[in-house]
Amino acid sequence: MDGQSGNLKEPESEPIVAGLIPPEILETDEVPDSLVSEFSSLTTPYCWVIIEDAVAGYDGAEPSSVGKSGPGQAVAEDVAEALAAGRFFRLVDGKGRELAIGRLYDPSGENELAPLEDFGRQNLAALNIEFRAEGDWQAA
Repeated sequence: MDGQSGNLKEPESEPIVAGLIPPEILETDEVPDSLVSEFSSLTTPYCWVIIEDAVAGYDGAEPSSVGKSGPGQAVAEDVAEALAAGRFFRLVDGKGRELAIGRLYDPSGENELAPLEDFGRQNLAALNIEFRAEGDWQAA
């Protein structure tokens, strides 16, 4: 070595992403309507499907709600989208007992009560809907 390499300093650099996109654009909880319609293949504003019925059980003695979906005009592709990308929800009674579990795909975020309003109240006497978040159920 020539003895001079100890004097070399590495140039200071900024993070690669600095200045590329203003932080206020990166930090948002809302998806623009233009992107919602681009990424969602739904034919309805939202879709939900029941995947487990805690009332009917598995013995077939009572009719099961498994497979019920909404809204009424939802097609099979909508249900598939809800199953693949929807948030887990559960319908509960006034004492917090689980009645049914399902998936809700709601790109706009404006229909989180839909499974309760469309189906749960009238068919299961559900009073609340809860969503899975951080490993626990949380009320909507």
